[in-house]
Amino acid sequence: MFDFHLHTTKSDGVLSFEEMLDTLHLYSIQPFSITDHNHALAYECFDYKQYPCIPGFELATSYQGEIIEVLGYGIQPEVVNAWYRDFYSDANLQRIEETLLSRIQSCATHENLIFDQKITLSTIQKGIAKKTMYQQLSSNNPKFLQQFPTYKTFFRQGLSNPASPFFIDEGSTYLSFDEAIQLIHQAGGKAFLAHIFEYDAFRKNHCIEEVRERLDGMECFHPSIPMKESVKLFQYCEKNHLYSSGGSDFHKYERHIPFGVHLDRRLLDSSNFDWVDDSLRNLM
Repeated sequence: MFDFHLHTTKSDGVLSFEEMLDTLHLYSIQPFSITDHNHALAYECFDYKQYPCIPGFELATSYQGEIIEVLGYGIQPEVVNAWYRDFYSDANLQRIEETLLSRIQSCATHENLIFDQKITLSTIQKGIAKKTMYQQLSSNNPKFLQQFPTYKTFFRQGLSNPASPFFIDEGSTYLSFDEAIQLIHQAGGKAFLAHIFEYDAFRKNHCIEEVRERLDGMECFHPSIPMKESVKLFQYCEKNHLYSSGGSDFHKYERHIPFGVHLDRRLLDSSNFDWVDDSLRNLM
């Protein structure tokens, strides 16, 4: 089995990189890629060249107002981390989070929702404004909680949905889609569109046709994608000369999603996986 989509405590996962390495060894998962959000800081903590590992990260961007994510594989971690430390400097991150807090509060006020008007951010970290307001709105507004039972539904169906009254257009706080692809390529990597089934508007509006030529590949195998659709995506990639990837997108055990992706050898031997070095491909 392989797993090219994993998150550690360096972003929003529950396992440290040491625990992640131990777990992957326990389950005989190789090769693998740690793909923390917006940076590759985990790769500063261990000699990844001594492992069956493809260095990677998951980069948030926007397309036509919808927040989507692109996986970068085979990147030089030092290039990605230099960009991250500049783009998400303390001053810039504080400006971004305060801007988003204000935008969400404006949406909530327009919808006549109850929340603490004096609330401030307890700390400054990526995503804290959205999570703070979700806690406020879900705790004080039962109908809101029925509409958005989890933070993820609020993020995808509300904040990132141009048709929703909670849409906050985060595009100005991220790299553009083309800039995200450019960063991955500058870092020596290949750009894969992550979990397309989580992007409702993007998928239903057939945006993949618009961006296809800018991508190197797609994440065809992901827990959010039914296997029948995964096979269709794999065939789409084969037809359009795109590479394929897959992973568990592990964050925490509570999601009850197992590590690893197991595929028929015929799929692994196809040209869709030519991006994986032969020494690692033989382990899959």
